[in-house]
Amino acid sequence: MTKFNLTTIGFAALLATGCGSDENPTNSSKENIPSTPASAFDSLIVQSAANLPACDAGREGRAFFVQNENLPRLCVKGIWRSAADTTDFSITCSDGFLHAVNKVTSLPNGTIIGSPDTVFIEGFISPMTGIAQKGPFVFGTSVTVTEASKDFNTETYQKAEGCIFTNDGRYTFNDVHSNSNCVKIRATGFYRNEVTGRISNNPITLAAKTCSPAHANVNILTHITIPRIEQLTMNHIDFVEAKAQAEREAFAAFGIDTVMLYSQPYFTDGRTDKPVAEDLDMFGNSEYSAALFAISAMIQGERSENDMMNLANNLAEDLKGDGIWNDQNWKIQIADWIVGLDTIWKYNDIRNNVSSWGMGIPNFERYMRAFIPIAYGFGPCTDANAGQVTYVNQGQSALFANDYEHADHSTVRFICDANTKEWRIAQPIEKDTAGFGPGEYNKEVREGRVNHDNFYIFETATNAWRLATPQEADGFTDLVEVYANLKPNEIAVFIIRHSERTGDTSPTGHLTDNGIIYANNLGKRLAMVAKEDFYYGYSGYTRTQETCEEIAKGKGQLNYTLNILPYMDGAWYVMDADKVSEYTTSVGGGWDLYSRYAFAGEFQDAFYDLSIRSEQLLKDNILANLPAMKRVSIMCTHDFLVVPLLAYVTEGHANVRYHEKGRWVNYMGGVAMIIAPDGSIRYVPVKGLESGTM
Repeated sequence: MTKFNLTTIGFAALLATGCGSDENPTNSSKENIPSTPASAFDSLIVQSAANLPACDAGREGRAFFVQNENLPRLCVKGIWRSAADTTDFSITCSDGFLHAVNKVTSLPNGTIIGSPDTVFIEGFISPMTGIAQKGPFVFGTSVTVTEASKDFNTETYQKAEGCIFTNDGRYTFNDVHSNSNCVKIRATGFYRNEVTGRISNNPITLAAKTCSPAHANVNILTHITIPRIEQLTMNHIDFVEAKAQAEREAFAAFGIDTVMLYSQPYFTDGRTDKPVAEDLDMFGNSEYSAALFAISAMIQGERSENDMMNLANNLAEDLKGDGIWNDQNWKIQIADWIVGLDTIWKYNDIRNNVSSWGMGIPNFERYMRAFIPIAYGFGPCTDANAGQVTYVNQGQSALFANDYEHADHSTVRFICDANTKEWRIAQPIEKDTAGFGPGEYNKEVREGRVNHDNFYIFETATNAWRLATPQEADGFTDLVEVYANLKPNEIAVFIIRHSERTGDTSPTGHLTDNGIIYANNLGKRLAMVAKEDFYYGYSGYTRTQETCEEIAKGKGQLNYTLNILPYMDGAWYVMDADKVSEYTTSVGGGWDLYSRYAFAGEFQDAFYDLSIRSEQLLKDNILANLPAMKRVSIMCTHDFLVVPLLAYVTEGHANVRYHEKGRWVNYMGGVAMIIAPDGSIRYVPVKGLESGTM
């Protein structure tokens, strides 16, 4: 009859410093990691021996861990005893906790402490060592080794059990005797959470299967590949080949290129073969360690132990059948979490948490970023699509957007970085100006495509867009500034809406008291830079007359004439007044109607052609009458003239698209028509108040 025997002595090497501490490091961004309930281990770790509680009958057999000591202490007959001194007691473990028990009589050829079920067999593979990691399993974790068949689909009843005595998850068995050379290893206990830095609140079980048990680590990768390995070996695929395939598929499920990964060295003892999952230590400095750390952290996320294991086991079963992870919901949950880390560089929180354990931290971040396009279906980032900006169209995601410019759900967008060839979160200017191309003219202002409250201004000097200042953001330049920057040989005509009016919209309606003050203040600001007289013209309405008059008064201009200009009437663009009235009631009012006409080309049966009518205004009326005006003219008109004119002179880019953006020209906002000596003309949207829109 085949028998099976594993013999253990103690457990190796603790962390060099702070190995028993579950305290988090001081970190200014620490509050960003969700708080977790205190672990049961919090009450078992003390800073010094002086802090140990009384070793009384209520604590008999319990283990406590003193920081900076290599082994735990156990309460034995009223005295705290080191785990190194077991002359009159033995140590066992259950449910993730260590316990002192009465000394177990030695068995032939040695036995695992506290494991009387062990028996002796022929065949020798000894010794056997490894590390159990989720993060690292802590002292009290039980390690069970069971003999398995070559095809891994059956296990014998023979097993041996031991306990981890340290906080870095290392275990050692003296002798492993097995006819098959194959074993299944299970680690059950509490672990250090690599995301929060704290010890878990509940124990978990991770497993590994190997036919080379001299050194076998247990980790999340060994755990999730077991069902796939078993499925492949059932299909008569050699174990070594099945294991290699299952691990490649598991890496690929997380977007990790195994061709690139396997080209990297791992072993430091001169071996050149590629490692398998049970070789990997997630706290090494290799690419393999970084990949394992990333996978382990992604599966952990902010999940409880039960939820984390539910994900790990579901993933393992999903990979089992065809080696492909088909559950898009889980992928998107993980990707959303990574984006949350990426947004405010919370990777540093993870690094700080792990560094407090005294362990090395691999460069795991890029492997987590590589998972984002896998989950969201972006495709690879290459030279061909460098600079491309896109959005998440997966409805399950918290970052879902109906389309690129739809920001009701999420404003997060992603860009294929031209330098790193990785997808990353796009900066505001990158996502807001994507597809803009060069501006149509200097100082053109456009609303951000995603952040609609942001505005960007184009500068021909740099041939680039930049974030507009609050003063520039509405696309209007201060009228006084435009005047102050006129060249001596340039002519300017300012066509502006009247100041704030009362509720009376008839031709005899007046300005409000505030409207009078606004217009007068504009004149006063002009007086600070203007030493010449202006020409004033108005539409014939009382409120436009009062606007021009108050500007002149504020400017201190004594010799001025107010000229009635019929072409400044607010109905300048109206072709059929009856239809305009009809449409006004059928849409969202006059602002909506005129905006749709000016920017969307609608209601052509009610209005004149925008281009033809605008040219008639500018050339046939204003330019034709320049000789009768002064170098600078101010023409006070109405919003129903100013908005279509703005649409025309800015080629549809003016920020007064009421039907789309809810913005309308503000009082004393309008257009500056600047004529150069050679007859060329440029147009600048201007404002007389702090904002050009309302």
